[in-house]
Amino acid sequence: MNTFVQTQFEGNRSGLKDVLPLREKITPEAFEREREKIFKKSWLMIGHVSDLPEPGSYVVRELPVVNASLIVMRGRDGKIRSFHNICRHRGNKLIRGGEGCKSTITCGFHGWTFSNTGELLGVTDENQFNNLDKPKLGLLELATSTWEDFIFVNFDPSPAVSLEEWLGELGHGYDGYFQSQRQYARYRIRVRCNWNLAVNSFTEGYHTAYIHRNTAPDYQGGKKNPQRHRPFMQLLARHARYSAPANPEHKLSPAEAIAWNYGPTLFPAADFDYAGMAPALNPGRAEHWLFDVIEWFPNVLVLPGKHYHVELEFWPLSASETDIIMTAYAYPPQNYAQRISLEFFRTRLREVAREDMNTLEAQYAAISSGVMPEVFLSQQELVLAHHYRVSEQMLNA
Repeated sequence: MNTFVQTQFEGNRSGLKDVLPLREKITPEAFEREREKIFKKSWLMIGHVSDLPEPGSYVVRELPVVNASLIVMRGRDGKIRSFHNICRHRGNKLIRGGEGCKSTITCGFHGWTFSNTGELLGVTDENQFNNLDKPKLGLLELATSTWEDFIFVNFDPSPAVSLEEWLGELGHGYDGYFQSQRQYARYRIRVRCNWNLAVNSFTEGYHTAYIHRNTAPDYQGGKKNPQRHRPFMQLLARHARYSAPANPEHKLSPAEAIAWNYGPTLFPAADFDYAGMAPALNPGRAEHWLFDVIEWFPNVLVLPGKHYHVELEFWPLSASETDIIMTAYAYPPQNYAQRISLEFFRTRLREVAREDMNTLEAQYAAISSGVMPEVFLSQQELVLAHHYRVSEQMLNA
């Protein structure tokens, strides 16, 4: 009797391509279309509600892919808004970067002042201006919405769908999960690679036995799943998610044994007690579950586990360069021993990610050469095919 793990597929698989003309999707011409038709029309995750704890709290986000600098701010009324970081007088950049807290924003060029809800409050030497309609000269606001601890923006003046509709099924079942964890590590790296390839590299587990054979050789799979097939894979209207299979025969290294003896079991080991988890975690109810991988189209991946989650942002700088931000979150440690466990988690995660980054640049260099115009996908790489199906739908809309 065959007892090997079989993937439980959900969602529409019709029309997915198993041969992709990938070379044509990473050209400068394709990238310019993606700027206009994808990034300026999608709900983009740009921050966290917890980063703006009080009225006046703000962060500045630079988004070269849409040629924008944003001030994301909690107003005196408690509402979170996003504004273009530009003065309505002569177009000066209002805040040069970073984060902080302000009751008002004053332009360093000529002293015009705006409230933290965007209204124009003061114009220096105002009587020298003719026909100045101050109520119409507030900061330029764009559509902003929140879900759980995440802040999303949309550059379309009239978004086709709400954030709730955009997230669809992925907007349910995580109540409180993200808010209760705290940032523990953050890494940022610029890679010479097209953003699509960068996203793709994290949406399949086919590579894990090979790229990560030195840092995490046996954390997935096991005797019943030697090829590390995903136990669950779900394709939604825009997004996708799958579950990574834990290896029940995983052998703890001496360092892991010390770390997990004092704290919660973190990556790359697994905790098979699923009681009390958020209902959306491990959606296929796999017997041996490690973590899920969620792709929020177009450019964000979230990897939620029982005691932690990792966020990956892929921000295109050009057709050939991507800014990748990886942030790790975990439940706050209760003692010094648990802090040591978290430090081990942080270090191991960094080393695993470095192996992925090296591969990205090598793959991009090879494909961009044009020698091999097509790539071939297995059933374990359907999330890649789905990514390009959604891209085509938006590009042709």
